[in-house]
Amino acid sequence: MSKLKRQLTTAALGAFAALLLVPAAGQAATEFGSRLNHDPANSGECQELGPCTIVSFIHPSDPNGDPYSGGAPVDGVIVKFRIRAFVPEASQVTFRLADITRPDPNNDESALATAAGTGPTVTLQTTEDPETPIREFPGRLSVKKGQHLAIDGTNVQATVNDSGDDFSYIFAPPLVDGAGARGSTQSTGELLVAAVIEPDADKDGFGDETQDQCPSQATTQGACDVTPPGVTGLGVKGGKVSYTLSEAATVSLLLEKKLPGRKVGKKCAPQTAKNKTRKKCSRFKAVGGAFAGPGAAGANQVALPVKKLAPGSYRVTITARDVAGNVTVKSVSFKVAKKKSGKKGR
Repeated sequence: MSKLKRQLTTAALGAFAALLLVPAAGQAATEFGSRLNHDPANSGECQELGPCTIVSFIHPSDPNGDPYSGGAPVDGVIVKFRIRAFVPEASQVTFRLADITRPDPNNDESALATAAGTGPTVTLQTTEDPETPIREFPGRLSVKKGQHLAIDGTNVQATVNDSGDDFSYIFAPPLVDGAGARGSTQSTGELLVAAVIEPDADKDGFGDETQDQCPSQATTQGACDVTPPGVTGLGVKGGKVSYTLSEAATVSLLLEKKLPGRKVGKKCAPQTAKNKTRKKCSRFKAVGGAFAGPGAAGANQVALPVKKLAPGSYRVTITARDVAGNVTVKSVSFKVAKKKSGKKGR
């Protein structure tokens, strides 16, 4: 092999190895719904003074326009809605989600739908453009895989009918969140609405790519909280444990007694006839089991789980966990002295 060929091969293998070290990218945003490649035309609509909901059931899909009725391809949060609609005058449209089925798979003329979430209400302005423009609006609407896009509107032309295809269904009056399923026998063409879904790893209702700076913590959409709760003033007195928290937290405590032992491997084990010549060590045995303490920000106090402790050395360990999952563990030692026997009077 020539020197140049060896150099090229080595460089290629190095580049490939470097690619293997690059972490895999997270789930990207997903667009679903209409391709928005037609002007609205030749279809039934929500008429003036008669508001309705138009629910999409089928959309032509890329690359060949094959009909697709699967709805949202993934769970997540819709962060953008797009619509191609004509309005004779400024009109409001509400984006929404719906669950929709055809009760009879052999009957394209009827469908059953249930409202599944309401998105933003926007105003569509009239335009002088010869082609109906595609308009985009921000949103934040949680979506489940399989749910379908829909709009509520009045006198808004937002479908296109290709030879009478039964792609969408009209429900008048509009569907309402929390209400039961309703049927429709009024079908129309393709609903010219699309949406962008972002993943929502922490299930906080915010899109992970553009709306949530910390996809791993449901408690914040800003920078991730990596600061553990502060625990100060930990002490034991009068059978009670006192401590101060810098923030609200879930608190667990453990009372243990210090006992003598012998070193066996890496552990401190109880002394036996077999190990009594080994190195001395101290071990701790739980007394009364773990117990919960109050977790309010500020000063807190809780009674020990055992009212009367035998003389000896003890420790209390506190574990404080905040809502972001950050943990602080601290311990404090204390002693219980033997009671002095009283002297008998002469």
